[in-house]
Amino acid sequence: MATMVAERRDVMKLEGQRAARAIWSYLVEPGDPPPPLDDAERALEDLRTRPATTTQAARWRTRLDGLSQDILSGNFPTDAGFVMPGDEHWPVALDDLGEIRPIGLWVKGSPKVLTHPAISVVGARAATSYGVEVAGSLGRDLSTSHVLVSGGAYGIDAAVHRAVLAGLGRTIVVLAGGVDRAYPAAHRELFEAVTISGGAVISEQPPGATPARHRFLSRNRIIAALGQVTVVVEAGIRSGALATARRAAELGRDVGAVPGPVTSALSAGTNQLLRDYGICVTGADDVRELLGTIGPDALPIVPESNYDRLREREKRVWNALAPAVVATLPAVAREAGLSASETVSSLEFLKSIGLARSIAGRWIRVMA
Repeated sequence: MATMVAERRDVMKLEGQRAARAIWSYLVEPGDPPPPLDDAERALEDLRTRPATTTQAARWRTRLDGLSQDILSGNFPTDAGFVMPGDEHWPVALDDLGEIRPIGLWVKGSPKVLTHPAISVVGARAATSYGVEVAGSLGRDLSTSHVLVSGGAYGIDAAVHRAVLAGLGRTIVVLAGGVDRAYPAAHRELFEAVTISGGAVISEQPPGATPARHRFLSRNRIIAALGQVTVVVEAGIRSGALATARRAAELGRDVGAVPGPVTSALSAGTNQLLRDYGICVTGADDVRELLGTIGPDALPIVPESNYDRLREREKRVWNALAPAVVATLPAVAREAGLSASETVSSLEFLKSIGLARSIAGRWIRVMA
């Protein structure tokens, strides 16, 4: 079995307390009473060897019994990292969650970004063009000084992430399922762009976990805690974005809301938020005002361009394109020395981050 594990791809070996906490992430659902994790290894051993005296312990034991021997041995099926409280790159803002703080975070991309000053921006999935425009403007402007945090969903979330990438900034995607399960699936390339560009895709859920409905609700507390300010761009009266705003307010964070037309159902939630406790936000300067003494140069400058952050295959495809001449897919594949399927995948990825354009089925380079 050990030989098979060594030969598998995307296997991460963890040991000691880190391995124990990673195993606990498979056992505990957000909202469960927290296990005694001051000594995660001892707590895990007690769960294995002692009779379950509580309903919660019985639930955890059921999941423990279902884990593979690989995982129990500290070999996790992922290429993601795992950070835990006390680590250099653990986001201490999550400690404000108290007993409902995550056990740890699975991280694809750069863990360093988790400790940079951050702003959370959330909103409706079925966003209007108005909402997308405002979210994009906030993302581009604020990414010069802060990491932008959102949930990777359609609509406002995606508009924020894409705007940050276009501005060569960094963004964090907080998922409700495992980091190896892009949700929505259509955003897989967007999430890859986030990690390549120095950002991160994170989750408290272990690899393979499904993005179930209750996990979206619990995921919102992480988005709320990571941001020094939370801004809601568009939201209906009942929405996850408003739940995130409420959680942020409970944590003592300022909450901003973008006003919208009184005739729009997607602005009903933000307008209600403004009546209750939200602060009116009409642009990035309003958000900076909420940040108070946090200066605009707080985020370290990364000199690399999007091209510099590309994987080698995408660089080959980008270099095979011309800035003023459209090329067919076969021509690009031949020039790059790649298969047609590899070239299509790389071209779509380059398009998603603004480094290539498709014109009538042909391709052209966009300068980095």
